[in-house]
Amino acid sequence: MTIYSVYDKTTKESTTHYSLSSAKKHMKELIKQGHEVSGSKTKVYSNGDWEPCGEITLTGSNKVFMANTRQTKAGY
Repeated sequence: MTIYSVYDKTTKESTTHYSLSSAKKHMKELIKQGHEVSGSKTKVYSNGDWEPCGEITLTGSNKVFMANTRQTKAGY
């Protein structure tokens, strides 16, 4: 499962989303209101382990290459 976190630097509040589209939508709404926003992705495994997967970008691809895995191309 991948968790998407949106952090509003203006009000210092964070929200958690479970889909990339809802996280991006929330980020765009906050930016329209004049807030400074950042977002990050976290991959959570069934055994409780987690890996940070980088920042959420509003334009372009959000796929990243995970180090120390059998992954051969960017997919998360």
